[in-house]
Amino acid sequence: MAEQHFQRILVPIDFQPASEEAIAAGRAVTAGGQEVEFSPASLKALSMAVQLAGASKGTITLLHVTPPLQSTTMYTGPVALPAGVIEEIHAKAKQTSLAALQHLCAKHCEGVNVEQSVGPGQTSLAVLDEAARINADLIVMAASGRSRVARFFVGSTADRVIREASCPVLVIPAS
Repeated sequence: MAEQHFQRILVPIDFQPASEEAIAAGRAVTAGGQEVEFSPASLKALSMAVQLAGASKGTITLLHVTPPLQSTTMYTGPVALPAGVIEEIHAKAKQTSLAALQHLCAKHCEGVNVEQSVGPGQTSLAVLDEAARINADLIVMAASGRSRVARFFVGSTADRVIREASCPVLVIPAS
């Protein structure tokens, strides 16, 4: 069997506002004036992707998906945010996300080519779209860590990506 070389690896990265515990333990990162912490499973996925990309001289694309804000009154009723406010929120989210990803690159991606992609959307669709855009050879992503029952009711990003991706998907367990 021929050895597989992964030249274009997509790695979705999850982070959230840092907990007091993460700040006290030094696991928090300041990005865009906010303290954030990366999910441990995302860090494991990134570590695996760095090893694979290093071995094949490939490129990693880090993807962070921010929540979308709708400007339609269908969701908000008679009070809606003006389009300019929504654009400003998306711009600030992108700035914060890029700062967090840049910190991650500096700390974990030495010697590997890395690109960054950030934008609003529904996570599984954004992962699939980005994989198609970069013509990914591999997606390395973290499992959510939800129970089987929770995945049944709310779905799983990893489950959908596995079913619909046009390239192999390596899922790193949450624990």
